[in-house]
Amino acid sequence: MPLLRLTDQTVFDPADGSGLLLDGAEGTYYELNPVATLMLQAALEYDTTDEAVRHLGERIDATDTVLREGLSSLTGTLTESHLAEPAPSP
Repeated sequence: MPLLRLTDQTVFDPADGSGLLLDGAEGTYYELNPVATLMLQAALEYDTTDEAVRHLGERIDATDTVLREGLSSLTGTLTESHLAEPAPSP
């Protein structure tokens, strides 16, 4: 199960590398920069932080520590904003 899942009212469009998140409940949208877009895609695809960081390291020139912190910050912000939620533990 991926690290993160979008809430039912959230739509994600990674078009053109700059992702857009639409909050259908609030009628607002958020634009992500290309790095945040890659991070969100990894969080939605990979089951562990280590897998996501390994994937991101192939695409982003940054240390694993920086990628791990960025991924944690992004997922925390999206969770606090009710745009996403951590995947349930098995």
